[in-house]
Amino acid sequence: MTSEKSEENLLFYFQDKSLLSCQFQLSNKTSYQLTPFDKADMYCLKNNCLTTAINGENQLNLHNIESCVCHEPIQLENECEQLCMNDSGDYIFALVKPRILLMYRVKDRRLLGRLFVYDFVTTMVASNDFIILGMNDRRLLTLMIADPDDPTLQSKIQALPSRYK
Repeated sequence: MTSEKSEENLLFYFQDKSLLSCQFQLSNKTSYQLTPFDKADMYCLKNNCLTTAINGENQLNLHNIESCVCHEPIQLENECEQLCMNDSGDYIFALVKPRILLMYRVKDRRLLGRLFVYDFVTTMVASNDFIILGMNDRRLLTLMIADPDDPTLQSKIQALPSRYK
């Protein structure tokens, strides 16, 4: 069972790999709406955006839980090993075999980055500006999320500690 702090949704993941969303309306009368999703090998929920990975088909599916919209799937080149989204739900990170980190923008499903990772990744966590990879050799790899369409990108790069003189 998964939920977000500020949302009125619960996401249930069952042993048969099926997903079910339960949206609560806590206004005057308490009511709820159940929404089933396709089976998934893994999933990530951020800011009403649900991303699911289906490894048999090597694809990512994007769902807007609030509006019940399913976007066209993203076709991956190989099986997805890990899945992560940044806090705002604007970017998806998929680690595919053999150790390739892919970054997609949710609003247009555009591939923004592709990086070969030097070792096996044990965990991935993303904030709004950075993704941190826990590596098999016990190191942390921190990468800045850089969207070429972000007008504040240059100021973010200049503010990095490695840029101080």
